[in-house]
Amino acid sequence: MNKTALLLASAASLALTAPAFAADKETFKSETKIEKDSKGNYEAKTETTKTDAAGTTTSMEKKVDIDVDSKGNVDKTVKTEEVVDPKGLMNKTKVKTTDTATTNADGTVDSTHKKVVNGKTVEEEKVKH
Repeated sequence: MNKTALLLASAASLALTAPAFAADKETFKSETKIEKDSKGNYEAKTETTKTDAAGTTTSMEKKVDIDVDSKGNVDKTVKTEEVVDPKGLMNKTKVKTTDTATTNADGTVDSTHKKVVNGKTVEEEKVKH
């Protein structure tokens, strides 16, 4: 009878501690979609989500869009959004970045860069080359 009680107690304690072990694992998921047409236009979207052992979830989305017109001008836009959400701390941060580059048929390049953290612009730049 004592052996049965000991086995039941051991099984119960293992069943109660198993969820604690499950929280110590990390998860990672990534998905990419790419579309291209015969004119040279290109779109790519990558979504990545990671949850670490502490429960912090980090997600990132990156979109690349390249458009080519009949005059040879190329517009390239890269947008990223990264969200870091620590478990239970109510202090999620969101960073959005937009980079554009327009290559004109004459070889000049116009570029912009903008970074927004939690709704506030922290970097903004326009450059002509």
